Amino acid sequence: MFLNKKSQSLIESVVAISIVVIAVVGIMSVGLTSVRLGGQSEERVMAINLAREGIEIVSAVRNSNLLNPERSWPYGLINGLYRVGFNPAGLVMGSDASFSGGTTVEYCVNCQLCQHATAEYYYHNDNNCAIRSPFHRLVVISTGDDLGGNCDDCEKKVVSSVYWEERGRPHTISFETRFTDWR
Repeated sequence: MFLNKKSQSLIESVVAISIVVIAVVGIMSVGLTSVRLGGQSEERVMAINLAREGIEIVSAVRNSNLLNPERSWPYGLINGLYRVGFNPAGLVMGSDASFSGGTTVEYCVNCQLCQHATAEYYYHNDNNCAIRSPFHRLVVISTGDDLGGNCDDCEKKVVSSVYWEERGRPHTISFETRFTDWR
């Protein structure tokens, strides 16, 4: 009878320790997952902001040209692939996007963004890159094709795409807007 109680206590201890270990592993797993997803969310938010900024830059170029009485539609929005950005002198729309293997942001060789110490992003230049970011941005301006052929070049479609890789997995976020000749 005395031996039975010792073995019963041992079994109860093993079961109790197993329950505690399972609970601790579960809590640690949830904690690690939330930390990993938090990092993904941060990069996704940054990519969304960079894609929005691409649209805003094109909109600012159009708006500044709209105010110039010597300019007419499409107000500087020429079809093409662009690297767009801000600099102290104003807006920059450079069409020097070069590709290897395709014409989308994933294949753009010189679309990588760098980061200043002031947290501003600019395009990678081999001679001057403070902090290389994982983000690549490309803006595509094309003639809108949803008008059924009633108007030649009276709508411009602008797509701003941001590409980055996280832990070997590629991600792309794209925003699109349309500008029309409303005058």
